[in-house]
Amino acid sequence: MKIILKWAMTIAVVAVSSCVQAQNIEDANALYAESEWGEAAVAYEAIVESSPEDSAAWFGLAQSYHQLENYQAAESAYLKAQESGFQPVLRVHYHLGRVYMSMGDQEKALEQIEAIGEAGGISNQILLAVTEFEPLNDNPRYMAVIEQLQPCNTEHYRHFDFWLGQWDVTPAGQASATAKSSITSVQGGCVVLEEYETQGGFTGMSINFFDSNTGMWHQSWMSNGGGAVHLQGNLVDGAMVLSDNDLIVSEKTGTINRVTWSLLDDGRVRQHWENSTDGGDNWTTSFDGYYAQRTED
Repeated sequence: MKIILKWAMTIAVVAVSSCVQAQNIEDANALYAESEWGEAAVAYEAIVESSPEDSAAWFGLAQSYHQLENYQAAESAYLKAQESGFQPVLRVHYHLGRVYMSMGDQEKALEQIEAIGEAGGISNQILLAVTEFEPLNDNPRYMAVIEQLQPCNTEHYRHFDFWLGQWDVTPAGQASATAKSSITSVQGGCVVLEEYETQGGFTGMSINFFDSNTGMWHQSWMSNGGGAVHLQGNLVDGAMVLSDNDLIVSEKTGTINRVTWSLLDDGRVRQHWENSTDGGDNWTTSFDGYYAQRTED
């Protein structure tokens, strides 16, 4: 009751004040950015009164009410923002979930959180960092969304997992290994990290990852010899095929690199590196090696 009275008095005082006269959404946003929640609310109210379909103003009004802890007014304004087509709608679901938790309505909060899970596009870390959602940590529905929003959890991110392991690398035609390679999953399963070392002291490493924006796998390699390689591609008939054919580096060098990793029936992985200097008409092998799981260091 005290909070509501405090909010009402703040709005009343600001409403009759002539200190600040917000003329447009930019003025209202500036007030909000300066943490002048009451003045911002008055400014946004004036805008939605004259432009009731202004979804950005409704959202700004909702956030102002939210900061003033007037949760019922915030709920109403967030819903109006959604009805008016505010984008991204995920922000509405996110803040409505917070509002409902502050109002003690876990059911409605869970509905908003589940809407976020269905839409996707954000990391579960964002939800896990919200103080208002902490009481839901033991709720199966909430944890199902957390699992749903786990980054890099679709099948595309697992396409290169067959390369994971601690390997001895033997070039084709040789009897014994000349290098060792550690291939690990890092960054919560979002990156395949390669660390390569030959017996002669040559070392290199690469990060390999699936980019959901391009729909492709990418590799960036650098060695202690200063040689950089950038490749991209995808899984083709069970083999990972990455190339720099469409990258500017191949245009500058006049050489196209193509690397194919294939899982063999005996559990080994073959890495076949080819290059072409005639635009892909003819290919020569620059490296052909077999990765065998190391049984001991």
